[in-house]
Amino acid sequence: MIEVVAFACRGTLVDWTGAIEAVTYELARRNGESPLDRGAVLRRRVEALADGDGLAHGFERLARERCYRVDTEGSELLARVVAIARPLPGAREAVALAVGAGRRVLAVSRGESPGALYLFGGVFDGLVASPEEIDADRDAILYVSNARWRRAEARSAGMRAVASRALGQALATSSVSATLAVP
Repeated sequence: MIEVVAFACRGTLVDWTGAIEAVTYELARRNGESPLDRGAVLRRRVEALADGDGLAHGFERLARERCYRVDTEGSELLARVVAIARPLPGAREAVALAVGAGRRVLAVSRGESPGALYLFGGVFDGLVASPEEIDADRDAILYVSNARWRRAEARSAGMRAVASRALGQALATSSVSATLAVP
């Protein structure tokens, strides 16, 4: 039985990629550069420089590396990312499906700011940095991620895992515990 539905934030719920690219592109333009890829290479560099310390540090390291004149701190650049991040297509519907199924609904955010989850109206019962931190039996957790490697990672930890497009089917085939009155 599935008790917990845990959604990966990045790539499943929120378009962090587009938001980070927009902020890095704006930063480059303010420093006299005009990236033809609209910030894609700079986004990848920020993510690499974040090195598990969070995107705010990645932005600060990028500015130092490229000698950018920056009038804001990395945390302010991250706040811009959060402000322009948008839900991915189908994300709201998938979350509503999990909530409607009566399961505990969690978000998994591995270092991105969870601030963009406000876009979902406060429906999450909690936030964890990793699916392994969820307080439930591993076989009662359904991890939802559009990244194949994240699903494989969850499965190897003993959880069930699906892409968001398969969530409805996974919830429909999972039994819901019921209490029966015994005469």
